[in-house]
Amino acid sequence: MGLNDSSPGAMRNGRGLSDQWAETVVVRPRTTERHITVHKRLVLGFALSILTLIIVTAVAVVLSVRFEDCGSRDVTTGESGSRGSAKLNGSRGERGDEEGVQPWRNLRLPGTLRPRHYDLRIGVYMDNFTFSGEVSIELECINATRFIVLHTDRLEVDRVSVTSEGGAGGRPANRPGGGVMRIHRHFPHPTNQMHVVVLHRELKPLRVYRLNVSFDAAIEDELLGFFRSSYTLHREKRFLAVTQFSPIHARKAFPCFDEPVYKATFSVTLRHDPQYTALSNMPVDSSALEEDGWITTRFARTPRMSTYYLAWAVCNFTFRETTSDAGVTVSERTTQ
Repeated sequence: MGLNDSSPGAMRNGRGLSDQWAETVVVRPRTTERHITVHKRLVLGFALSILTLIIVTAVAVVLSVRFEDCGSRDVTTGESGSRGSAKLNGSRGERGDEEGVQPWRNLRLPGTLRPRHYDLRIGVYMDNFTFSGEVSIELECINATRFIVLHTDRLEVDRVSVTSEGGAGGRPANRPGGGVMRIHRHFPHPTNQMHVVVLHRELKPLRVYRLNVSFDAAIEDELLGFFRSSYTLHREKRFLAVTQFSPIHARKAFPCFDEPVYKATFSVTLRHDPQYTALSNMPVDSSALEEDGWITTRFARTPRMSTYYLAWAVCNFTFRETTSDAGVTVSERTTQ
């Protein structure tokens, strides 16, 4: 009886257990499949994120490389630029000057030429506050180039000429075609306060050349470059024109290599109305009354120096000179 009584119960309990086990066995695979599906989605999302990051990085690298290439095309200086420019000629060459090698787009001068001496002549017109000038610059060629790039600011350049002087030691050039150099064109580049002279052929290293430029400008009132000022004496307003070239304002008074590294000597000649006096930071070499009644004052050559050390003035001042015990000449300025 015990066995018979317990067997149906056991069978029933067994069936219940087996049914529960079967249900458990059936449910667990479904849970596992869901977990696998979730894991697949996570892996797929992570893979897509990595792929997106790689694509963004690649695009950024490509854009940066293209930007650097564009910058290198805009600014090209030095000897390689001059060699490339020598292959340009005619209208195609002019287009190449504008689209290819452009040393004047650099903020600094190219360094292919070095000034040795400036011969500067300035005519000062105080009645309308203008001046005109001519500068002859002796240049030594360092690297072959077809471009002469120098500084100008608010100067109206009129005529430009270039001549070959000979070797760096002053010897005449022993080669055919010496003398006047043919100029392809010249133009201002106001963005960097430069003026560019493009030649038909290259200037040769270790040769000396002479650049001649004539120009006109106004005597401004902004206290920089060659400017005008005024003072009152005996209730009379008087004007004077003076210079302030430091640090980079000599280019407002004459075409020059207006960077401190370009040192040279200077000879200054001022032509002015006789009611004014011409002064400079060098002694007067000569002073002559011209046939038209104007005075031409020439000053002694300066030591080798940067452009911002040069100075001159046209004014009504007079001066007294005394010599110190050490033998130094001291000038005292006074008004007339």
